[in-house]
Amino acid sequence: MSNFLVSSFSLSSAPRSAVFRIQDELRNAQKEVTTGRYADVGLTLGSRTNQTVSLRVERENAIRMQEANTLIGQRFDTMQTSLESIAKTGENLLASLISNGPADAGISASMQQARAGLQQFMGAINASSGSRFLFSGAATDQPALAFEKVGGGAAVSYEDNSTAKQAVADALTTAAPTNAAELEAFLDGPFNALFAEGAGWDMWSKADAAPVFNRISDSETLDVSYPASNAAFRNIVKAYVMVSDLGTQNMEEGQRQLLTSRAVETLSLGLSQLTEIRAEIGGKQSRLEITNEALATRKNVLTMSISSFEDVDAYEASTRVTTLTNLLEASYALTARISRLSIINYL
Repeated sequence: MSNFLVSSFSLSSAPRSAVFRIQDELRNAQKEVTTGRYADVGLTLGSRTNQTVSLRVERENAIRMQEANTLIGQRFDTMQTSLESIAKTGENLLASLISNGPADAGISASMQQARAGLQQFMGAINASSGSRFLFSGAATDQPALAFEKVGGGAAVSYEDNSTAKQAVADALTTAAPTNAAELEAFLDGPFNALFAEGAGWDMWSKADAAPVFNRISDSETLDVSYPASNAAFRNIVKAYVMVSDLGTQNMEEGQRQLLTSRAVETLSLGLSQLTEIRAEIGGKQSRLEITNEALATRKNVLTMSISSFEDVDAYEASTRVTTLTNLLEASYALTARISRLSIINYL
């Protein structure tokens, strides 16, 4: 005959252990019903887990690229708005020069319009997105158009005793054209040099002309920079200054006619070049939209692939919750009944 121990504790311990196990399984099942995903993906998939990890990394890259492309799209939208306002102001001055001609009243109105246009140009070209200036090229931390004062310091505008305005006045004083031929030589020489890319334009802008490329997909990059040193902007500013600061009101008829003609020619060229920039940006916006659509499709495919590995059968998970809940309630009842038993009752 063999001896073995029998106690109330041993009778009640087994059901309690089963309750703890069922509670743990029920928590996992409820989590799967809520999330639609295995409670422990690594434990369930085993060696196949690395496949879902790779898919998730790839999907995250696609999402981040979409977010970056959204910012690029906003940048292009702001650029288009600024360029549109520059174009409208320039077109108004062009219409004024053509309709008013070189007469006293007409040239005075055009001078005022050119000064206002230059101010508007400065505001538009210094547009920013967040803390980055859009038309500064690679130097996005500083305004595209900024002036220094004669004697040092920053000028609020071109008219604010700026070194650029003084350089125009000095060049005009030195040349002192007295007839149309001399004026033409001045416009093609000293005056033109003030707006040439390099030393001349540096008085107007510190924009960095180096291209700025942003990656929009795994295989594509996009140049998103249109610096203020672009010929379109320089020609528009040159036309404004030509009308506003060369003293047309004091010129003789032949000089006025030449100046008006050259202003119309320069401004027309600048606006034509500006249209090309706007069209180019529009093309890049379309390209960006196509790329974003491809990224969205790719993200959806990756999501479906991840789901095929990690998602649970909703019906099966719900059934498991119901089954485990019933089993847990039965275990509670059994544990309660056993806890009321005492071996003493049977001795």
